Amino acid sequence: MSDRDRPQRDGRGERDTRDQRESRGQGGPRGQRGSRGQSDSGRGRRPERPGRERGDGGRRQQGPPFPDDVNASDLDPEVRRDLLTLDKTNAEIVAKHLVMVSRLLLEEPALALEHARAARGRASRVGVVRETAGIAAYNAGEWQESATELRAARRITGNTSLLPLIADCERGLGRPERAVEIARGDDGRALKGEDATEMRIVEAGARIDLGEPEKAVVTLQAENLKPGQVGTGPARLFYAYASALYASGRRDESVTWFMNAAAADIDDVTDAEFRLTELAGDDAPAAVDEQDVNGVDVLADSAVSAAPAAEPESPAPVSAAPVSTEPAETEPVSVEPAVESTPARSTAAESSAAPAKVEDETPDVAVPEAVNETVREQQSVDADSIESVEGTADLSATSSYVAEDGAGSQALVDRYDALLLDLDGTVFAGHQALPNAVDTLDRLDIPRFFVTNNASRRPAEVAAHLRELGFDATEDLVVTSAQSGARLLSEHLAPGSRALVIGTDGLAQEVREVGIGVTRSADDRPAAVIQGHSTDTGWAQLSEAALAIRAGALWVATNVDATLPSERGLLVGNGSMVAALRNATGKEPLVAGKPAAPLMADAITRAAANAPLVVGDRLDTDIEGAHAVGIESALVLTGVSTVTDLLAAPPEQRPTYVVDDLAGMFDDIDSVRVSDQPGWKVDVDGSTVTVSGSGDQIGLVPAVAAATWAAVDAGVADPEELRIRAEGTARDKLASLGVTLVG
Repeated sequence: MSDRDRPQRDGRGERDTRDQRESRGQGGPRGQRGSRGQSDSGRGRRPERPGRERGDGGRRQQGPPFPDDVNASDLDPEVRRDLLTLDKTNAEIVAKHLVMVSRLLLEEPALALEHARAARGRASRVGVVRETAGIAAYNAGEWQESATELRAARRITGNTSLLPLIADCERGLGRPERAVEIARGDDGRALKGEDATEMRIVEAGARIDLGEPEKAVVTLQAENLKPGQVGTGPARLFYAYASALYASGRRDESVTWFMNAAAADIDDVTDAEFRLTELAGDDAPAAVDEQDVNGVDVLADSAVSAAPAAEPESPAPVSAAPVSTEPAETEPVSVEPAVESTPARSTAAESSAAPAKVEDETPDVAVPEAVNETVREQQSVDADSIESVEGTADLSATSSYVAEDGAGSQALVDRYDALLLDLDGTVFAGHQALPNAVDTLDRLDIPRFFVTNNASRRPAEVAAHLRELGFDATEDLVVTSAQSGARLLSEHLAPGSRALVIGTDGLAQEVREVGIGVTRSADDRPAAVIQGHSTDTGWAQLSEAALAIRAGALWVATNVDATLPSERGLLVGNGSMVAALRNATGKEPLVAGKPAAPLMADAITRAAANAPLVVGDRLDTDIEGAHAVGIESALVLTGVSTVTDLLAAPPEQRPTYVVDDLAGMFDDIDSVRVSDQPGWKVDVDGSTVTVSGSGDQIGLVPAVAAATWAAVDAGVADPEELRIRAEGTARDKLASLGVTLVG
């Protein structure tokens, strides 16, 4: 059975299809039939809103009947208190419906949904009732109805723990990009604990839906991926990670994590064991020394199998956990959410995800008038936005950007909870700290981590060098490509294997610390070659590596930077040495450092950050590396990449912000964001970019970049043929940044 045919999806394991779920509820007790032959509950007719005239002589809908053993007192007392705003008789009936939802939610979700709808029809302004209706609709596979109900509940209660379910509904509706928007929005990133884990699982599933499995892998690597844990939470997390690895073509690693999921799944909430059986029927993976289901000792002898990435499955969300409100037999029933949050404002992502016409899309859902008014207001905003975008996109000959005056809201650094800083060209150049770098980092109130592609020195040495230059740095704040390269080896080699090290003794020590032996000769028949920067690397060392790689050794490069910044200029970097081996062997290495994901993923994990910002000087490593893991970035103009490079950058190398140097971390966030800027006018006619105006100097380059990228993307300008004209202060500023101007 293929991944696309299986009803389960990445976050949950085995899962029924909507048809299967609905069919399970058809044999249960149904509601009373009305004069039109339809059930008074369920999808036959929308429940009436309180206060409206009813066709049944003023009686509220009864909904499905209750078994004799159902009592309102079975409901959790705290939930019952939420029903005190209702009259006593109505509160009693609503409570019984909620008890029935709890009983039926997992076994008969369609019937549970009928009870939830009946409760909502009687108490549509009670938050816990709307939340229960949303959960019931979710478990019945009614994604639009679920999203509508959960959003209503969140507006009433402010409960942000509902966001993962809302995002997952967007996946079910075939809108994974909206799920990502919710996950990456301010409220999504503010989630903590289990809610944050659920949101990451949802986001990972959405990334796979979008054809971005590597981003799914990185998203989940920020979580607590420690084999040996047991329970529903770890089982689902491990299963999601295994699925993301498989979708990325990393089959051997996925087998390890399906084993971890199976070992953790003591409640049988996933189909991890089935997946392992299925994978065992494929071609055998690279040699595995042991098969410990805890995943601790399951290590392949060679590189990950080049299995093709799985195609995104048809939309049907599974990432958020199936929500059960079923109590123990001896305890009161509770449909209260597990985590309560203080009220929070709705995010723009949520608003944009609201259906255009709730009445048309979900004819059976009773929506409070206040919610309908909010939707109508959003429709107006969305329509205006669409007109604006369409007008901007029409760049048939000339594009012009003129911003209105406006004030920024906060300093750039205040939006983030950690900085992931490049070193060479960003913090220092060789043996000199760059201007404003020391003072800026001393002012920071958030953690900063030094993330370097240079594998020649160990973290303690890097930290010592930083302290010599005046920075406050300890080795635990340093993340190197040597560490990430050694980790890659440990994931692909069995303990005790040997690797040929092309690089410094510091790199060799990192390899030893992950349990891999070190050699400098191909005659020792190493299982892998790891290559990092060293000033001692020459023909002899490269020849040893070429012999080993041609003999079948796994090849890991710590980074592929072609050049290395110094106070004297650009020197030969590790990437140039990698190119020599590539040319000699015809092979491609696994890359640990930027722009590949492993180093950035390790840095995010080390920082334990929900909203990190990458800061670097190279578009092709730092900025592209940020894109690889789906986080925002700032380019500093103190190193390799120039303004000219920035204007010609392809989409995967475009930063979120541009600043002159690290002092820009305290500039106004809106002024350094790549966007149109107050006071600056940028016209793009063919490949000629003309800049005029007298706006804030720090917003000039972001404004020029925004206009130029829009023209390039629209096919108006050729990025390789750009010519820049500027007048007045714009000309002086751009010239000072090394831009060649015409006219």
